[in-house]
Amino acid sequence: MDSYLEIAHRVLNVSRRPMTAKGILEAAYKARLVPKHLYGKTQEKTLQARLSTDILIHRSTSAFFRTEPGVFFLTELIADPDIPDKYKERFAARRRTRDLQPEPALVVDENFVEACEPRLFADWKHFLRKAEAAKALHYAYPEDQRGKLLVWTFSIVRRGRDVLSYRLGRYRDDHNTFANKRTIGFPGVVSFFDYTLFSDGDYGASENALEAILTDLDISAVAVHGEGIARPEPLLAMKAERGADNSVLILVMDWNCPDWFEPTTRRLSINDPCWMNLGAKPNNMDDFEPWTLAVLDAIKEVGAHP
Repeated sequence: MDSYLEIAHRVLNVSRRPMTAKGILEAAYKARLVPKHLYGKTQEKTLQARLSTDILIHRSTSAFFRTEPGVFFLTELIADPDIPDKYKERFAARRRTRDLQPEPALVVDENFVEACEPRLFADWKHFLRKAEAAKALHYAYPEDQRGKLLVWTFSIVRRGRDVLSYRLGRYRDDHNTFANKRTIGFPGVVSFFDYTLFSDGDYGASENALEAILTDLDISAVAVHGEGIARPEPLLAMKAERGADNSVLILVMDWNCPDWFEPTTRRLSINDPCWMNLGAKPNNMDDFEPWTLAVLDAIKEVGAHP
């Protein structure tokens, strides 16, 4: 563990309550825990960045977690019966952008996608088998993605013919042009670590999509009602634009939510949630961000109504 994280661990272990990076450093200075080589003007920002990076990379195995934005606590103290329950609730803040990748992401050669028959985009597993045979599938870091399309999941939450719609909040991504726009999807970049023994040949798309949904909607992986949560299913794939000269492959995932589910606004990435009927064209199409518009058109065109 590096010096900043070690300081944070020692302070939080003594305080036994969640603290901000600034509060941790102030306590550390009072206790004379800060070595001279760490003295500087940006320590608060550095500590917060180190904590955030550790949580991002190690996820549930990190020694730290957030109880609210910018407030950190120790994972090991969750099991302590003397710690108040309110200090044990994780705030799983969404990354500001899904392409800040700590691991290689799944990509597909753009030339292969351009040459694909339209029917392939309606069968994700068949698409993958064809891409494998053509040696068009790879895992790559951002600097190695030239000529390749990054694979994103775009998960819709459905109840019958209704889909969940919401406005993009400040913790969704880095697209200022999308700010306050309405969307029907929960996006995520498919990474190397999404592919597990349980992926059933979809390269971890279902796992990635479910994680995005659970994180943004603040749902436990095992529902409080004792009901297991089903994984989203691939609906269709499509090429889409993500800024100038930046195309991606979107895999639209369909999640039929449990009867007990109702969205809340606790997550900072979710604003103004409401249910929208897929069979009725919205009156205010300009209110939706580009990916949602593209997905709605694609679903209508291929008749892939969930």
